[in-house]
Amino acid sequence: MEPSAFIGSSIFLYIAAFIAVMVVGGYLTYRTSPKRKQRREEKRNRDNIN
Repeated sequence: MEPSAFIGSSIFLYIAAFIAVMVVGGYLTYRTSPKRKQRREEKRNRDNIN
């Protein structure tokens, strides 16, 4: 393999890995954030009742 081709493929792999991490992180944040919001709202409602 030529060095230039190797560098190009490695950059592509880095970009692909970065995108994969962003997708997984965004998916996990999206999944957990609604639950946290609900908990916060429940806490507020409890404080208001008390």
